[in-house]
Amino acid sequence: MKKIVLIFSIAAWVNALAQQPPAQPVPGSEHVTIRAGTQEVLLDVVVRDKKGQRVANLQPGDLEILDNGVARKIISFRLIEGDQTLAGREPASHPKPGEPARPKRPVDVERPIRLVTLIFNRLDLNARTIARTAALDLLKNEFPQNVYMGVLALGDSLQALQPFTNNIELLRKAVLHATSGAYSEFISDSARIEQEMQQQLGPATAGESVGEQVQGMSDATGGSGGKGPSGDPGGAAMAQMMLNMLMLARTSELAQVGRSAIYGLIDAVSQQYRLPGRKSVLFFSSGFGVPQGMEEQWRVLISTANRFNVTFYSIDARGLNTTAMNQAAVSQLRDATSAVRADQRKGNGLVTPSMAQAMDTAINSGKANTQDTLAELAQSTGGILIANTNDFRDQLKKVSEDIETYYEVTYNPQIDQYDGAFHKIEVRGLRAGLRIQARSGYFALPTSARGGDVILAPYELTLMQTLTASPMPHAFAFQSAGMHFRGAGHTPEVSIVLDVPAGNLTLKQGGADAPYEGGLAYVALVRNATGEVMHKFRGEVPLAATPAQLAAFKESHFIYHEHLALAPGRYTLETAVSDQAGGRTSARKSVFVVPPNGQGLGISSVALVRSIREKNENTSGQDPFLISGKLVTPAVSPSFNKTETDRLSFYLVIYPDKAESQKVQLSMQFSKDGEPLGAGSPQLPEPDSDGRIQYIAIAPTDKLEPGNYQVVFLVTQGDKVARESATFTLQ
Repeated sequence: MKKIVLIFSIAAWVNALAQQPPAQPVPGSEHVTIRAGTQEVLLDVVVRDKKGQRVANLQPGDLEILDNGVARKIISFRLIEGDQTLAGREPASHPKPGEPARPKRPVDVERPIRLVTLIFNRLDLNARTIARTAALDLLKNEFPQNVYMGVLALGDSLQALQPFTNNIELLRKAVLHATSGAYSEFISDSARIEQEMQQQLGPATAGESVGEQVQGMSDATGGSGGKGPSGDPGGAAMAQMMLNMLMLARTSELAQVGRSAIYGLIDAVSQQYRLPGRKSVLFFSSGFGVPQGMEEQWRVLISTANRFNVTFYSIDARGLNTTAMNQAAVSQLRDATSAVRADQRKGNGLVTPSMAQAMDTAINSGKANTQDTLAELAQSTGGILIANTNDFRDQLKKVSEDIETYYEVTYNPQIDQYDGAFHKIEVRGLRAGLRIQARSGYFALPTSARGGDVILAPYELTLMQTLTASPMPHAFAFQSAGMHFRGAGHTPEVSIVLDVPAGNLTLKQGGADAPYEGGLAYVALVRNATGEVMHKFRGEVPLAATPAQLAAFKESHFIYHEHLALAPGRYTLETAVSDQAGGRTSARKSVFVVPPNGQGLGISSVALVRSIREKNENTSGQDPFLISGKLVTPAVSPSFNKTETDRLSFYLVIYPDKAESQKVQLSMQFSKDGEPLGAGSPQLPEPDSDGRIQYIAIAPTDKLEPGNYQVVFLVTQGDKVARESATFTLQ
């Protein structure tokens, strides 16, 4: 459960922030598997000879590994082939007709296994037929018993059709299901309408693109449409309108298909770190482009696959219908050039859609050959592209061989400092005629970033490096803390709170009347007493304010709050925050203690109250800061201006001992700069239905002088005592 709150006095600013698109969780820096406790890099290497045949007799001296151009010594080298690495298992074979199926063997996670994921992505009728034939042919191949396959469909989102199994019949059924549903039943209708509209425009006598034809009509008639072949100006104008709509739709579809494909594939590979061994994805697709603005996510996909040992085999299911693929790119670029020329000719005249989108059209023209994307995905992860054919049997047989036979090689990269720099890997054959498939490289990540957590989002790398720096940078002030409570069943729970004064962040203005914009990103690690990372939190938040809102923005606070369960013990909270517009980073460490489980008298951490607001539909009923339908926003070690603050509020939860008959008493003891000031004993309400006393204590500031204060909260019940404290600064 996450809560992100900006405490602000201008409602328009809060609403503006709420309308920002959510930060995408994505993902990561390139990282080949680094074994825990060592500096070894683990590679899967597929080797063939010049005739495309498997090479299964290599020795370590037959390969050379270059890490950033420097030769590195191979530490371990072994051939993984069939079931031979699985002790005590006979080679696999599929049951013959009429023969009972062999019992399913358990997955041996300690031995190399092979995971193969079949993903079918937005296939039209012809592509579905080709992909179905190819996938069913693949399933006719003999696979070792330790090969497990799953089937997924990827459209607007990722859908699972068959969990990982080595049951060939179940896999066949899933393939038939994946290639029988109609992804887009209206594609043929749209193509027919577009052809009719082109006929109304007349033939392209000079070989011009559709966009150039439409632009020519606009030039001739001031943008109102010209005469088509029938001599009807109105019909030509409607044809122009429809074609403009279709061109815009094609651009939007390109972006949508690319976005959903990239995010879906990230989802598909991001959990595959959980099992060792080689992982392969057979991606049946009609291709997609990388939309403008999605370049970083595209790199995240490739790097995540590299980090989790996933190899892509891209299969262009369009078959032989890809010979004119670059033609679309040329046409889009000509459309953009035509629009720019028209803009120069028209001066201050009517601006057409083509003119307005000329720059985007020019950029997208470089992404129109969607087969290039499939090729890059495969080659960057150690796989191959299979394309421009309707018969995939021979090439898929080689994929089956890659899955079954490969070399597992480790080497020491001799990295002195895990600074996040990219390390290019090159595997060279020292025997003549070797063809080698291997991953492209990795980013040298700090120790705290290694392990099987999740994908590293692009902004995380700098923040993770910051947490390993000595001393940690402190470019601006912020606070973070772990606050303990008692959950259901008397088990301890913790709220992690991050408090960043917005006035410490940078906003930049693009023009005189333009809004101010910036952003912050954060990473927080919760470590136990032995230094093990128990939880990691991260986020990236855009910030913006109009000139009229800027002053109020500087007085606001960014509050991040997340609730989690932790075992009793001592923990360290490491937090790093970046001011993205200012290019600055700060980090800090703090310690918190989770008390033991218990049913006796207890008290939660004490939080100063930043604000109290109405709960919303996303508020959990178990939120420890929820009181009487209101949600408390905490402040961490805050500083207050006495002229602007007439009272301070403290939120705490008291847990009475139900076995004790006496009532609970609360005492608040104030001290300033270490000197006692006095105490007070407010009357407490009765426990609620859960046996808790949620309490907000209010202290006026009119008699308090500026300085550093501590308030100790003593709770007594009979002879039992519980104690917590809170600090604040009054300026």
